[in-house]
Amino acid sequence: MGGEAMKEKLLNRVNDIAAYVAIFSLIIVLLVVSIDVNCFDKSFFHSEYEKLETGVSIGMTQKDLNKATDILLDYLKDRRNNVDVMITLKGNEQPAFNSKEIAHMSDVKKLYQFAINLRNICLVLFLGSTAYLIFRLKKGALTLLSIDYMKAASVFAVIFAFLGLWAYFDFDAFWTLFHELAFRNDLWLLNPATDLMINMFPAPFFSALVFRIIAMFAGSFIVLFLLSYTYLRVRLNRLHHEVSEHV
Repeated sequence: MGGEAMKEKLLNRVNDIAAYVAIFSLIIVLLVVSIDVNCFDKSFFHSEYEKLETGVSIGMTQKDLNKATDILLDYLKDRRNNVDVMITLKGNEQPAFNSKEIAHMSDVKKLYQFAINLRNICLVLFLGSTAYLIFRLKKGALTLLSIDYMKAASVFAVIFAFLGLWAYFDFDAFWTLFHELAFRNDLWLLNPATDLMINMFPAPFFSALVFRIIAMFAGSFIVLFLLSYTYLRVRLNRLHHEVSEHV
């Protein structure tokens, strides 16, 4: 009897681990998807350029600004192997990006590819863990996932709320720490006097981008929480009804 109880306890522990693996993996997938969608939304780039009057302030036509942007985004998506492009800046035709900017974009591309690989791995972990729970628990899998998601979401909500508030009140410090953690060199410290990239994408641009990412991620995060809560309430009401019928 003791052996059976221990086996059941062990299986319950494995089920919980599988549920948390699925949940953490799904949260990472949602975050990376939010980053991917917003960072490659060309309409956002165009609206920010217009709002910040980027072309006028740096002496570029909108056509050249869009061309340089397309080159950068295509490079990150691995649709081209360099960011070489000629533009006209303040009346002078020249390469858009210098050697420092090119080296930094190589680092950014590696970081982006790491994020995409992480998303793919987490998607496999989510699907595999969920399939295991469905196999083991049948209908009970969704109940366990909903309960554990609400537990995990409560912890993650505090962390993400802190990061969001920090970014809102001191974006420069938030953005600097992100770069110090993400990159092993100082190539990201661009000079507005010599580097076009920092003028194309000043702090207000990245601030708007970060909060778009946060908004999309938070929206999906909250929707899943509400779905989990609703499902558990429905299940609980159904159980109460079944118990009442047998009394």
